[in-house]
Amino acid sequence: MKIVKFLGGLGNQLFQYAFFCALRQKFRNVKTDLSEFSSYRLHNGYELDRIFGLQLPRASPFERKLFDQQDRTWIQRKLRRLCGTKNAYQEEKVPFGYDGSVFEDPRHRYYWGYWQHIDYIKPVADQLRVDFRFPAFTDQRNAAIAETLTAENTISVHVRRGDYLGDPVLGGICDEAYYNRALAYAQRQLPNPRFVFFSNDITWCRETFRMDNTLFVDWNTGTESFRDMQLMSLCKHHIIANSSFSWWGSWLNSSPSKQVISPSNWITNNHLDVSGILLPDFIKM
Repeated sequence: MKIVKFLGGLGNQLFQYAFFCALRQKFRNVKTDLSEFSSYRLHNGYELDRIFGLQLPRASPFERKLFDQQDRTWIQRKLRRLCGTKNAYQEEKVPFGYDGSVFEDPRHRYYWGYWQHIDYIKPVADQLRVDFRFPAFTDQRNAAIAETLTAENTISVHVRRGDYLGDPVLGGICDEAYYNRALAYAQRQLPNPRFVFFSNDITWCRETFRMDNTLFVDWNTGTESFRDMQLMSLCKHHIIANSSFSWWGSWLNSSPSKQVISPSNWITNNHLDVSGILLPDFIKM
């Protein structure tokens, strides 16, 4: 048996689901561990069932216990030896890296990580585009703007502030200067662009980017926050943040003519290879 732990916001869950699907192509018995969402207070909890109707096979409490290295009771240590799960826990080795050996390892494994690399996605890309079909809009406001996004030369602009401000790893990369460079590039290169801003600080965006032909989406909150990703995916082009949320918003746009403008780095650690998430065809600023 292999178990994939899920935790994090929607963008992280999509990466974990891609990894889960890739494992299932190679191994018969792959399950998920969603148990930590019961105490997870960030974002909107586990969302793949509610948004996409995905019903994933879940490891039972007994099965999870077999992989729990923290339980040092005699009976659990004995069971782990008997079941071959003694050293089954495997954390992602390198953030944003790719480890192809996981697909050649037949042993019992419990996987924890975010698996944010395009090579985990490529083998299951067609399946993901089917599985990640958003539900139809149920409100007039989103339905109306969706028509605009597909009719005009729209560029989604995702601005992640809030929890990113002051973050030692993710903060300070997509600053105002980055967006000014990206917006100027799009204005030079794309005919009649219409910029559509999505943000967890839309007030700051309104005050900072005073431009003509601009839309600010500020109504999808709480459990409806995923609608922002859905709307992003309908835009013709994208200016993304160093955020898995806008990364998936651009990836789910399957147009071969799309342009994706991204920061030149994803994190403040310049020693990590992030080419698996900052893709070769991205226009890096």
